[in-house]
Amino acid sequence: MPFHLPEQTKALHMSCCSSDCLSISDYINRYKPRFYVVSVFSVLTALSALIPLVVLSQLFRSLPAQSATRIALFLLPAVFLPFLCQGATSVLCHRLAFDVVRDLRRAILNLTQRLPADYTASHRAMLKKLALDDSAEFETAIAHTFPDTIISLVTVVVSLLFLVVISPVMALASVGLLPVAAWAWRQIGRVASGNGRAWHLADVRINQNIMACLEGLMTLKVFNRSPSSLPPLTEALQDVAHLACDMTRRSRWSYVMVFMCVGTNLLLVLPCAIILHMTHGLGLPDCLFSILLGIGLMTPLQRLMFVSGTLPRLRATLERLNALRAESTAQPAALHPSVTVQADRYYDVVFENISLERFENENVLTSFSLTCPAGQVTGIVGASGAGKSTLLQLASGNLKPTSGRVLIGGHDLETLVPQAIGQLICPVFQNPVLLGHSLADNLLLYRPDLAESDITDVLAECDLSGCVKRFGLHGPIGRNGARLSGGERQRLAIARVLVSRAPVILLDEPTAFVDPEREFHIQKALARALEGRTILIVAHRLATVREAAQIAVMEHGHLTALGRHEDLMEKSALYGTYARHQFGDGAMP
Repeated sequence: MPFHLPEQTKALHMSCCSSDCLSISDYINRYKPRFYVVSVFSVLTALSALIPLVVLSQLFRSLPAQSATRIALFLLPAVFLPFLCQGATSVLCHRLAFDVVRDLRRAILNLTQRLPADYTASHRAMLKKLALDDSAEFETAIAHTFPDTIISLVTVVVSLLFLVVISPVMALASVGLLPVAAWAWRQIGRVASGNGRAWHLADVRINQNIMACLEGLMTLKVFNRSPSSLPPLTEALQDVAHLACDMTRRSRWSYVMVFMCVGTNLLLVLPCAIILHMTHGLGLPDCLFSILLGIGLMTPLQRLMFVSGTLPRLRATLERLNALRAESTAQPAALHPSVTVQADRYYDVVFENISLERFENENVLTSFSLTCPAGQVTGIVGASGAGKSTLLQLASGNLKPTSGRVLIGGHDLETLVPQAIGQLICPVFQNPVLLGHSLADNLLLYRPDLAESDITDVLAECDLSGCVKRFGLHGPIGRNGARLSGGERQRLAIARVLVSRAPVILLDEPTAFVDPEREFHIQKALARALEGRTILIVAHRLATVREAAQIAVMEHGHLTALGRHEDLMEKSALYGTYARHQFGDGAMP
């Protein structure tokens, strides 16, 4: 029976293709009511922080009158009110930030599905930084910077209004050092902006080298070497350290000036208040109130300066988000978001005049054409670097050809979304990617309706009963199957093929880490389960493909021979050499 991609998949694709899926304004509009609520609570927080000062001022004015006692009673709740408002604002801001960042990260991950595999492989560190570190910038901006900005602005404006009413001279004295502090902060901002891109690139290099170090950790342990002995990682860390020292050295006097202006505000406010009290009749309560306001005014102003320092980082993050969106939209738009796979129909695979340029002026494949008949096995052999695995990557849609096209059952892969391609093919690559949750989850990925008894039978067919005893069907097997051996990981990937309903199977050295006895049983299970499906299998051991309907011989990205085993023994020198080396000593074919 025919089946279609589920509606959720189509909806996911539409959301991925939305032009505004990485637009911050889109998230602001989506959560506009909650932003309004946060703004209101931020204003209340700022106003409530000034209430104790107002109460104290009125208390000073009423002394020694009896009304002072009643005013003093308001002081205790006035002190606790800012904490309540601040707590409510913090909770609302953080919940809003977590929701926005969750949606943003989901949009980033969805967009990466549209990127070619070679792009994602070469930009792993950048994508990781964008999805984790850079997205966290928005969490900080919404949870802290946004409310802090509102609170600081309201505090400054209201405090200045109070000071202007009491004495304009005190208002000017309170912000007298502000121009100097703002100028110094501007110099700091220029240094940070000038080194922003260099800092980002250095951060990406550190991410790249740390990821490479973690992937090769076992090798380092075998040779008793520490991660710090790797020159690229050490150099990346030193680059960041030198950059940080250089930025600090160039900004040191500006920092000194900023903190001096903020910390010495009392030197202007206090003398000015004393002079006004003695010569211009400024009342003592007003004098004390203006001193408290003037001293406290520099704290929100300092906070606003630090907020302005985060803006270049946010702007740079937005530019990287837009660059990712541009890269994803630069890929050809899928004309067919869904595909109907029919169980009674065969699907051939056609490579039509394929050329693939991976390096400058160097083609991995050149004018390559091959038709893999539907329902039959096509073996692909050749020396390392001939382009065999690249051919399967093209057939899986992970790579896009520089020219030419790949057709599966008449469908051009360029016109299909990844979910649709996933309905057509099921691959087993040399380094299979496994889910770390459990053995069962790796099979349910392809067949969510699979019963536990069927899962157990398939695992047994791939000689994974020992793994079932060790981990159970639902026990964790480690990140990417880290708790499994190399052979077990490959056999689990083959088990996924056995339960897949995809009409085209791509096998890249499927039994490379399997001993000969297990290989024989697995090949029998594959032949029984995959009968009638189109199979492309890359192999170095000719025994794996000897019975294939056709075998393609590749050299330096070209198809040099095509035929059955017997034919190639006569017309392909390369294939004949391989056969003599592998079968000539009497080994079982």
